[in-house]
Amino acid sequence: MTLPSAQLRIAATSDVHMHLTGWDALHDAPVSGRGMDRLATIIRHERASAPGGWVLLDNGDALQGTPMGDICVRRIDAHPWPAVLNALEYDAVGLGNHDFDFGLPFMDAVMAQVTCPVLCANAFAAEMTSTTAHTVLERNLPCSDGQIRPLRIGVTSVLPPQTGVWNRRCLEGSVRFEGGVQAVRSAVHELRDAGAHLVIVLCHSGLTDGIDSTGENFAAAIASDVHGVDAMILGHTHLRFPGPDHAGFATADASGGTLSGVPAVMPAYAGVELGLIDLDLVHDGAWRIASHVVQRRGIERETAPDAQVAGITQPVVAATQAHLNTPVAHTSERLHSWFSMLRPSRVEALVARALSATIERAVADTDLANLPLLASVAPAALGGRSGPGNFVDIPPGPFCERHVSMLCPYPNTVWAAVLTGAEIWDWIDRSLVFFGDDNDKSTTLVNPDAPAFNFDMLYGIEAEVDPYTPSAFDVTGHRVRRNATRVRRLCHKGCDVDPRARFVLAMTSYRGAGGGNFPGIGPNTRTVRTDVELRDALRAVVSCHDPLPAGSNAASWQFAGTAQKRRIIHTAPAAADHLSDIAAFEPSALGLNDNGFLQVEVTI
Repeated sequence: MTLPSAQLRIAATSDVHMHLTGWDALHDAPVSGRGMDRLATIIRHERASAPGGWVLLDNGDALQGTPMGDICVRRIDAHPWPAVLNALEYDAVGLGNHDFDFGLPFMDAVMAQVTCPVLCANAFAAEMTSTTAHTVLERNLPCSDGQIRPLRIGVTSVLPPQTGVWNRRCLEGSVRFEGGVQAVRSAVHELRDAGAHLVIVLCHSGLTDGIDSTGENFAAAIASDVHGVDAMILGHTHLRFPGPDHAGFATADASGGTLSGVPAVMPAYAGVELGLIDLDLVHDGAWRIASHVVQRRGIERETAPDAQVAGITQPVVAATQAHLNTPVAHTSERLHSWFSMLRPSRVEALVARALSATIERAVADTDLANLPLLASVAPAALGGRSGPGNFVDIPPGPFCERHVSMLCPYPNTVWAAVLTGAEIWDWIDRSLVFFGDDNDKSTTLVNPDAPAFNFDMLYGIEAEVDPYTPSAFDVTGHRVRRNATRVRRLCHKGCDVDPRARFVLAMTSYRGAGGGNFPGIGPNTRTVRTDVELRDALRAVVSCHDPLPAGSNAASWQFAGTAQKRRIIHTAPAAADHLSDIAAFEPSALGLNDNGFLQVEVTI
């Protein structure tokens, strides 16, 4: 006997990060192949061609990520994201950690404008009136026997509980976060009790090579340990699944798109792709999944913008453009981050000046005023997963609001912590996991799994580092080699740093709250918290004179220079005409790789 069958197509976006169009606001240039206006065209096509039922979901991290998101903080009632969701008739949306970056009242006011359910099962606050833990969607599916049968689809959503740490500056005391795995387990139980035939998890979390239920990337643990999950939408890491990004990962079928047998998809970030899970269902008194197909559908060169979405976004694009073109100061030289993986750049030094100036004022007339003041700065843009366009490049001339946003992409405030010399040493060591292991398998200098936003180097102190010694820390900030160190020497004003000496280390609020898991930051750490936004601190510094006069780039770190090995860096194509800037590294251009990066071989 042939059982009646039906089809359900699950479509999902994730990590849009306010890429509503293909306009690169920071560089004032069009970028092909991304943006919700063009992805909307793909969404409408996939909906029209769906053979049976259709569900459209978003997996969070939409409200922050481009200067348009910053502009919209002042335009809550005219925010374009809810209008885009409503125009495309989304069925449910989840929250990501960056949706809280501008504070709880903002997030709640914006998401209250969305007509579909807004979901989050592991964040709790009395002020979160726009969200619910889960929902049940009703569909009537045409079946192979000519009958129409109801299908009840449960949907829930979770995000990293570390969100409370990363956004402590604006969430402390107002939002309680719980573990994602337990939250999904509870939600699945409640959804099944409510009559859900299938359960979809919007998991704003990624994959690790193994099962980790406590870190920020716990998706594999949900698939492995929670019974009753039928499909998952993944995100957060800005990688892709299925696909080679996760080849060889335990429990993951990177070609078929399953985690422990559960169909799962992670579409690319920035409105580049739509994730699709097509389920073939059979009904034998109850619905069950007979087979599935998981794929990612990207924007193509000929994909035209959707007229309705383009109309929604046009006013905020115009307002953003006008704001970003506003002059703040003037620079006499070109500022860029093309070679920040080889040496300190004037870009990071400028941010260090803004941090230090703010903390110097904050600790004046306190017992901290006489302690040495340092600043911890990570590159604002250094390629990586965001591609060859992800570098700071500011030409001589007007220093505009665009450049402020370029150097300060996140809405951080300025904090500081009192650390010992030993903790400063470990801080630098934790940063140095940015450099890859010295082995015969790779000649690439940078560790591809280590994000540049955790490559913090310190200004006000001098460090000699050896990238070829085994790293003391892993990319999550956990010490993995007890006695290892990549720091050869650490000096302050020409003298070796005393491990017991105390320093005031200026940093962003993200770092000071524990983001990145850096040594020395804990519940007993003495901190200095200001309400000064880093962008305002930067404006104050650059408005005094040219942002960074030539020759004022103090070397905060340098390679020890004893190994003299050839390694490859990946930088912006525009850097090809400026290799003389790194002549000491004996650069040799090798051409562009498949991702568009300029490959340069250097001696270190």
